[in-house]
Amino acid sequence: MIICTTVDDNMRFEVFSRAKYLVLLNDKGEILEKRVNPALNQPLKRPAVAKECVKLNANTVIAPHGSLCYPSYRILKRAGVKALVVMPGEELRLNNLKEVGVWASLNFHEFVSNPQPLGFNRVTGHCPVHTPPPL
Repeated sequence: MIICTTVDDNMRFEVFSRAKYLVLLNDKGEILEKRVNPALNQPLKRPAVAKECVKLNANTVIAPHGSLCYPSYRILKRAGVKALVVMPGEELRLNNLKEVGVWASLNFHEFVSNPQPLGFNRVTGHCPVHTPPPL
């Protein structure tokens, strides 16, 4: 089994778009390959990491929280790559990982836990309401 993830200089998990290195691991956690993160020079950073992991024949991707945008998730899902989530900043180890389930449930959870309702304007503190112009 080949595991793909992104890390910083201290070998701690880092978000796809900010990580310095892309790392391939075996199922024992031993580093097979360490290369510069290809996303650093790409306009679409998170999908670039997902594509590179698929290209490197990874069976599993460990995505630090905040790394999996919908396009990245779809790239991995279509390739049959298992996605696991970990908190950024944690040491590079293979325990305390959570499997990514249905994308819709992730979006629903983020929607429900969002303290700002949809359409809420932070500047004025009001939801936008279309009122007719004065006569």
